[in-house]
Amino acid sequence: MSAPVSLRYGWGVVLLLCVGGIISMLDRQLLVLLVEPIKASLGISDTEVSILQGFAVAIFYGVLAVPLGRLADTGRRTTIIALGALFFSLATMAGGFAFSFGAMFVTRLCVGVGEATLTPAGSSLISDYLPPAQVGRAMGLFVGSSFAGSGLALVIIGALISWLAANPDVTFPLVGRPMDWQMVFIIAALPGLVFALAMMLVREPVRSQGLALAETAGATLREVWDFVVSEARLLVPVFLGLPMLAAAQFGMNVWAPTFFIRTYGWTPGEIGSVFGLMVTTLSTAGVVTGGWLADRMLARGRRDANLQVSMWAALVALPFVVAFPLAGDATLSLVLLGPVLFFGVMPFGAGPAAIPILAPNRMRAQLMAVYLLFGNLLGAGLGPWMIAAYTDYVIGDPAGIRWSLAVVAPLAVLAGAAIVGMGARAMRAEDKRKMA
Repeated sequence: MSAPVSLRYGWGVVLLLCVGGIISMLDRQLLVLLVEPIKASLGISDTEVSILQGFAVAIFYGVLAVPLGRLADTGRRTTIIALGALFFSLATMAGGFAFSFGAMFVTRLCVGVGEATLTPAGSSLISDYLPPAQVGRAMGLFVGSSFAGSGLALVIIGALISWLAANPDVTFPLVGRPMDWQMVFIIAALPGLVFALAMMLVREPVRSQGLALAETAGATLREVWDFVVSEARLLVPVFLGLPMLAAAQFGMNVWAPTFFIRTYGWTPGEIGSVFGLMVTTLSTAGVVTGGWLADRMLARGRRDANLQVSMWAALVALPFVVAFPLAGDATLSLVLLGPVLFFGVMPFGAGPAAIPILAPNRMRAQLMAVYLLFGNLLGAGLGPWMIAAYTDYVIGDPAGIRWSLAVVAPLAVLAGAAIVGMGARAMRAEDKRKMA
């Protein structure tokens, strides 16, 4: 049953949702540092690994996010999130027992199904737990938790891989001593079970109407579609431009550790700790800063603030995207990668923050789900695959991954920035016409 909650309680739930975002990224990031052992164990290529890293999770994550978002607009959101966390945790654990590409693919699909509950329902909860003036920063923290989770996952997984390698005689209850990569999957599933229990104890807030560009009595798919069409100058760039930027960022984040392993001879533990710390600090700060800048510009009357911040941040990151894989020195590559991790993620704090503020309450989760559909299929799915396919079929040598990073990612950044920039110009033109 819904119940009113205090502002302090609301922010406490926001923090819990951020923990859930971190845990979900721990499950999603497992393959990033385990590319070589999984390739050897399953006998697969870089392209097949990229499918497991991206499309396998993204397909159901994106597609089911829409109906699950619709469910979140009418059902008990805390329970939806809890059941989703339980499902993706068990699916992650099952991945540790997969001995073929097909079996691993199924487990990663199931991870996506479970994770698809968190962002739509969580975004809707935030909009009801907090006043509208605080939603932007809360959404920035919530989105930023995924980047913090990406980095922490690499640190934790890298340390776990190193510990397992240093203790080959240690056995575990029930499972004994499987291969190290399998043990990483099993252990990584445990925090999600705890998060699922915690969400079952959270109170469901009262639904509010909030700030909306248009009032609507229902939340049918037709009404959602009509709203998207009526606000296309904002929402189309969000749904298409931002996912193209995400394709570049996801692709780089997935393959950068393997780049350091293959190019500079680093171990998974070494690159996991360094790269993970960089992602945790720089990307989390970047996505929060993006949301903060957009809020400041919106307060000054810039209706295109979300798109302006997204476009310019991507363009600032672009030269570093080209430079870091071609540096020829590990330390210099890391230094050049820093601005990529900070500026490259700013669009994901600025852009999506517009959705829960601008949309009517009964379609907020569905619109966020539509964004996730494109964001996952184009971003999380296409990004890693494009880089892997370029390595396998154009370069033809896994050691040439630096050229894949230097060619594919910049092209995706340019495409995304162009689409977002077109949206910003269209919004300014519309504002001028209204003032004339």
